[in-house]
Amino acid sequence: MIEVKIINKIEDKVIEYQKQTGATKTWIAKQMGYNSPQALDKAMKNASNSLKVYYKFAIFLKCSVEELYSV
Repeated sequence: MIEVKIINKIEDKVIEYQKQTGATKTWIAKQMGYNSPQALDKAMKNASNSLKVYYKFAIFLKCSVEELYSV
């Protein structure tokens, strides 16, 4: 059996974005359609995110999907 481990880097990119722009998690959550900063945190830290979630973050952060994870 082949085992593949995906390392989620969304949180790192969001922190980088915050440092560059001064944006708060509340503002980011609202812009991305999450109901709260806690919902955003949950999405950022989810170890089993779908490609759709990675793509959504990539669009918002203006980066490639590949920058948001490693294998």
